[in-house]
Amino acid sequence: MVKDKRIIEEEQPIATIEGWEDGEPFKRGIHKLDRWALQSADTLTIHIGAHDIVLVQDPHSNYLGGYVWLTSIVFCSYLERLSSKRDKRHGWINVLDHGKRWVELGSGVGLIGIMLYKLGIVDVAITDIEELVEQMEKNVEANGIHVKSLTGRRKNEHEHGTIVVDPLFWGNQEEMDSIKDAGKEIDYIVACDCIYSEASAIDLVKTMEYLSTENTTIICISEVRNQAAQDKFMLEAQSRFQVELLPAIQWQKKVNHQVDFDETLNLYRLRKPKQRSKSAKKQG
Repeated sequence: MVKDKRIIEEEQPIATIEGWEDGEPFKRGIHKLDRWALQSADTLTIHIGAHDIVLVQDPHSNYLGGYVWLTSIVFCSYLERLSSKRDKRHGWINVLDHGKRWVELGSGVGLIGIMLYKLGIVDVAITDIEELVEQMEKNVEANGIHVKSLTGRRKNEHEHGTIVVDPLFWGNQEEMDSIKDAGKEIDYIVACDCIYSEASAIDLVKTMEYLSTENTTIICISEVRNQAAQDKFMLEAQSRFQVELLPAIQWQKKVNHQVDFDETLNLYRLRKPKQRSKSAKKQG
């Protein structure tokens, strides 16, 4: 037992957190997923493989996206493993093709989008409600990355080394159009911990449908807190997409053991069904 404890202490922490405790500033490493410690910090540096991601958050935010959620750390660990050539078998998420276009919905503090950029993806957009855009911009810049705006919120002074940061309220036509029409078709849509109510699940699926094409892979990962919301998501998604719920054994073993998560995580893969061509329909 003593030996195991020493090994844990010698490993790189999952995160280094900073904040205030009993009126005094503190800075310490976190070696396992601890919801309270991570969400109550003012500043975090998330350590995933060789990558460090700095995040500023508001532990007292009125918005769910105002602070980090543990599922996003688990998913970033999975992405980091997929970036290794050892893990080509899990190539349905291809992070080795750096030219793909990625859009994240409900980005919150922006962890996943920043991780994708650090893995070499050059076309990344992170989105959330208007009230969280400034926080996402700060976190992008805290990691030495330039912010690009499609809506004119900010002057775009850099052509390269950017992440798009813009508001997207699910179902808002103008904001959806701004993201959809900004470039080539979207290759990947990511939504992490976005299934939290039945009403929002409907709007989330409708937004995914509007932004995607037959060639888009949609990745949705969520901690199961509200089974009714999960059921509503599945009902809505299956009416529009081919939906696959990946068994945990297929992907969670690829996650760093330090981010073992006791709660149930659902990882969904969604694709629009292929439309038959006109000539194929005539032949049928």
